[in-house]
Order: sequence, then C-alpha cells, then structure tokens
Amino acid sequence: MLLLFLASCTDSIKSTPYPPVLYIGWDGNGRSQIFRQEPDEAVSQLTDLESDIIDFSVSADARQVAFTALEADSTSSIWLMNVDGDQLRQILTCSEAECSQPVWAPDSRRLVYERRPISEGGIPGSSYLWWFDAETAETVAVLDDIEARGYAVRFSPDGEWLSYVSPEDEGAYLYNTKDGRSHFIPDEIGAPVAWSPASDQVVVPNLDLVIVHGDEGEDHLEHTHDYQSAVHLFTVDVESGDLEPISEDLKVEDSVPAWSPGADWIAFGRRLAGPSAGRQLWLTRPDGSEVRAVTEDLTVNHGPPYWSPDGRYLLSQRIALDDPESEPGIWIIDVNTGEATNLIPVGMQPAWLSDTSAIR
Repeated sequence: MLLLFLASCTDSIKSTPYPPVLYIGWDGNGRSQIFRQEPDEAVSQLTDLESDIIDFSVSADARQVAFTALEADSTSSIWLMNVDGDQLRQILTCSEAECSQPVWAPDSRRLVYERRPISEGGIPGSSYLWWFDAETAETVAVLDDIEARGYAVRFSPDGEWLSYVSPEDEGAYLYNTKDGRSHFIPDEIGAPVAWSPASDQVVVPNLDLVIVHGDEGEDHLEHTHDYQSAVHLFTVDVESGDLEPISEDLKVEDSVPAWSPGADWIAFGRRLAGPSAGRQLWLTRPDGSEVRAVTEDLTVNHGPPYWSPDGRYLLSQRIALDDPESEPGIWIIDVNTGEATNLIPVGMQPAWLSDTSAIR
C-alpha cells in the first residue's frame, strides 16, 4: 500500500475532524486508481490494477467499496474490496457487455449495476439494471420487464424505494422494492433524483420555461415577452407524487442536488446563462427560500456537492475553465463561512467514507 503525505489543508480544516475521503487519482504509471485520504492528511493508494478504474461506490456501513475497472480490450469488470484495500476480488466479468456504475443498497449486501450489451462492432448498447448479491454472487434483473432500460439508480435511505431514469419514457421512476408500487416523475434531463434523509421526498432537475421581459418600459402589458427554456429543481412527495418547483424564475441551469443530513438545506449546482460560465455551488431551503451562493468564481466548474455527516462541509470536484492544462482537484467548503480549501490537488469523484447505515 503506497503512502503519501499532502500539506494542502488550512488550520481550520485540520482542527475540525472529518471522515476519510475516497477518490480516483492517478498512479505513477498514469493509471486511474482509488486513493484514500485520512483527516491527518495521510494518503494511501488502495488499488494497483493494470486497468483504469472509472467509478466506485462505498457501502452504507462504510466497510466495502465496489468499483468498475476498464480492461484493455474495452470490456469492463466489477470488483469489491474492503475500505482499507484488503480482500480485493473481482465479482463480475462482463465479456459481452459493459458493466459499470455499481450502487450499493442501504443493506450493504446488495448492489445494482448497469449492464450494456456490446454489439458485434464493439459499441455498447442501451443500459439495463441488474442486482448483485455480494454474499451469494447471484445476479438478476432488477425490473420485471427485462427489456426495460434504465440507469442512474439511487436508493432511498430506508431501503424501501429505488429510483432510476427511464430513457424511453423521458422521466424517472420511483419503485417500491417491497410492494411494487411505482411513481413516474417527468425528467427530460435524464438526471438522477436525490432522496431526502427521511425517504419521503426527492428533488429532481427538469426543463422549465421562464419569461424574459423586453426593455420597452416597466409596463407589463406594453413591453415584449419571450419564453426561454431553463433547468429548475422540483421536489416530489413520494407518497402522493405531488411536484413543487423550488428554483427561482430565472434563466439558469440548476443541477446535481443533494440534501443535507438534517434535511434543512439542499445544495445544488447552478450555471448562469452564457457559454463560458462555470457551474457554482448554491444552497436553498427545501421550500425554495433562503437561496444563496456558496461559490462565486465563474472561471471554475464545480462538480456535484457531497455533504459531510455533520452537515458542516461540502466536498466537491472542481476544475479551472480558463486554463487548458488544468487538472481536476477536490475541495472542501465550510458551509457557514464559505472558506474553500484544496483538500486533494489532483483527483476526481470524491466520496466521504462514513457509516450511513444508522439512517435506516
């Protein structure tokens, strides 16, 4: 196991404990592998495969990591290991399909992955969802209709619901794994939903229309109006299916929402109109009030935000747009002060290593 040491954290971050962080970085051979950074800044390389690792998922009990390795012949395989890198083993070899995007169920025993059959020309086809049982190694289709396509699976924290995007229906389905109930949510963007900690609501981005007023005076009846598309956030009640908009009536692109552990805030990304504006991180109350920006550098593009277990920090990947040679780095942001610290100079796809199984 390789040990490295970084000195990228400010005193305020050092003095406040936070969980370890897993991320994808590059080893000395230029291969993408999984690394782990401790709060004391010690970094260990958990994997050392000949293949590139393209994604990973941490189990809810923070004991195992599932990840996808891209093989030299463009096929893929899914692996498991403990969070310290031990007991590394391959669990799925997809010789005639591309398997990727493993997502753990809250029971930390099963996971769902996406399976794309590969054509004779070597091109992956549509995505289908499959279960994998980590104890029995059994793998079966998730949906009764095995021809139904789906991707971007997310589980409710209580484990009763599974959500996925249906490209055929241009929306997302909420599927109850116990009684088979399902709700359809319009989702033309094809983005995954974000579950509330209580599993009673989701938030999803979708297309919306905004009114752009002309400059011919302040009289609403006199000046011209134009309708333009935007991407706004909507909350959905899981039981009733009622949908409520929470974004402001602005021409913006709101995306990658994430509920805070206490369910009192939703962090999200917002891109302003304009081709060169980088996505910034914002906060809103679940009812759409108290909207405020967390970051304000339009030359930087921020990835999805991830809340720390105590709700104090946001973890996010970011990259500078004004530097063609810029590499992605991982930053931690204090939600209360807005202070941003470069936690990992070069890395991507960060995840907190924390036990979330107590939510159930």
